[in-house]
Amino acid sequence: MQLTKLKDLLEQGRTLYKTNIDAIDDEVPKGFPSNAFGVIRGPGGGGKSVLLNEMSRRLMDSGKKVIYVCFEDTPVSVLQNLCSLGWDYESMLDNKSIHLIDCFSNRILSKHPKLEQTTLVRNPTEPNEISDAIHSVLQENKADIGGVFADSITEIFLQSHPFKAVNALKAWRATFCKEYGIPFWATYHTGLQQFSAYDDMITYSSDIIVDTRHEPAFMKAGILIKQFRVTKVKGAPHTPIWVTFEVGKNGIERLSLDDIKELARKITRIESPDS
Repeated sequence: MQLTKLKDLLEQGRTLYKTNIDAIDDEVPKGFPSNAFGVIRGPGGGGKSVLLNEMSRRLMDSGKKVIYVCFEDTPVSVLQNLCSLGWDYESMLDNKSIHLIDCFSNRILSKHPKLEQTTLVRNPTEPNEISDAIHSVLQENKADIGGVFADSITEIFLQSHPFKAVNALKAWRATFCKEYGIPFWATYHTGLQQFSAYDDMITYSSDIIVDTRHEPAFMKAGILIKQFRVTKVKGAPHTPIWVTFEVGKNGIERLSLDDIKELARKITRIESPDS
């Protein structure tokens, strides 16, 4: 029995999956390991949340359910953001495709109604309470859950002691990814001086790192064009180059050099009406 179980675990560890986002999958041709903890990191406005949301939406499109941990917005705001990417909120709710772990609404002074498919964490400054909420939803829907998504784990560092935050991330990786074999994706805001010492710790503790930035040459000219790079993937080949992208009607779309030049011209015309 033990040998069979070990074999199953080894097979589970070799499972790879695609995000169904061409711009990302092109850089990870065989897919991401399903038992991996991934962090999408970068400065504000670099596209971290939109990449995370698009990944979760595509997973729901494939018929899987997701757990979404809301740190920076209310559950309603998160659903609105998903719908802005083209997801039909009626099917999302009717099919119970998403369960939201609410780590934000405790800040709202007025009483608010309990929402369906939502678990409120009363004290998100305690990472154990967040872990218990995620674990409870997983136990009820383990076979159907395709991934856990958190936006943004920077809030754990702001609300809790940084060492406690790092240990929470390690515990989530060990429990949800390594034990259950479920992908866990989180965003992290770089550039905060008080937490810069922990940036390398997050890199060390994560299986996957996707970096985001604004294209440097255009940024010097005051034009912000988003890029991502699959910097680190344990257990799968990947191409660590910067990919320029935008959010189009079909979600995340790669931009060619000609696309970038045309976009820059459009932005310049809008910002310089006298030209």
